[in-house]
Amino acid sequence: MKKHIVLAAAGISLCASVFAQSITLTNTFGGNTNSTCGSDTGGEDFITFSKDDDDTYSNTQAHVSDRLQLDFSSKKFDGRLRTEIKTGKLTDPEPEIKLTGYVRFRPIEQLGFAAGNSFFTKYVVSSAFLAAANDYPSYGKMADNGFAVISNIGGLTLAGNISGDSIFNNNESFKLNFGAQYAIPDAVSFGATFRSVTNGNFSTGVFAGLECVKNLILNVGFIYNSTETKFAYEPSKYTLQASAGYTIPSAKLGFYADVATGLNNEYLSPKKDADGKITDYETMEHKDGSDDYVPLQARARLVFDVTDTIALNGDVKVRTKIGADETETTVYPYINIKLDKFGTLDAGIRMRFTNGDGLASFSIPLAWKCKLVDKKFN
Repeated sequence: MKKHIVLAAAGISLCASVFAQSITLTNTFGGNTNSTCGSDTGGEDFITFSKDDDDTYSNTQAHVSDRLQLDFSSKKFDGRLRTEIKTGKLTDPEPEIKLTGYVRFRPIEQLGFAAGNSFFTKYVVSSAFLAAANDYPSYGKMADNGFAVISNIGGLTLAGNISGDSIFNNNESFKLNFGAQYAIPDAVSFGATFRSVTNGNFSTGVFAGLECVKNLILNVGFIYNSTETKFAYEPSKYTLQASAGYTIPSAKLGFYADVATGLNNEYLSPKKDADGKITDYETMEHKDGSDDYVPLQARARLVFDVTDTIALNGDVKVRTKIGADETETTVYPYINIKLDKFGTLDAGIRMRFTNGDGLASFSIPLAWKCKLVDKKFN
């Protein structure tokens, strides 16, 4: 923890004294794997109870994590530095510490150069956004990490990216990514990503979004060779996704829904040599025993602002194999409380149901998110 604080202090001093015109330092503490509510701590849920063979639920450990994030910007520089400490469990003597971040230099307003081991969701196609998940899938990112060049001219955005994974990982082939987006303000937006264009793991996504109706989100996309497992359940050679959301300010209600499904049972699998280096990719088929299946994931979220400080949320996610007898449903009701001058507190219960075990497990996520520094400099 001491290193955590020293690193943040050093980053603040450097940014403030050299080039930053604004600095924000945010800390999120607790145990919450869910990023939808904006309080993902970078680790596991605080306490998880799993069903035993005798149909009872037990837990032997609790997980606590902390995420400290520094964001800074100026006329020519902006970036982010994030540190995450994961205990794994409270009794772990050696916590896992992860450092990610990037910095971008813009010599002119229309051109930027970025470098880092994570660009987070900085360079994405906006119409790849999933409203219920409140996030972007990996195939919607024009640049992940490494080195990137970004150009913005009018409504056109172009990006080129050399992946850091292919530079520093000997088992990865050289990886080059590209992306493009064109937006007509208050009308529509179109975008595409081209990932791993220099090796056999090539993938591409084409997306479109409607932006002419106030308070409405409507996005669709087609992806070739999706390796996503967070938003699309399992890899698929051909994937179709759609997302919609609508807010009713007068009723303080928001409705959001996502779906991502494979269009057949095929996916691409890597072939490796004796040294573990990927040499090629081959088409495989999803099978559960003798049954072919198609992976599908659907998600719905409801947000109700009871007061200016309390919001009730309901989040339901269904992951299923169409053609095979396997379905997993996660139900997550939670409350978001705004604490005057002390950030926000999220708490709820996450219940995971399977068609074989009923309630297979349930967990209690907790997260406290607080803005420690929010400064602007002349």
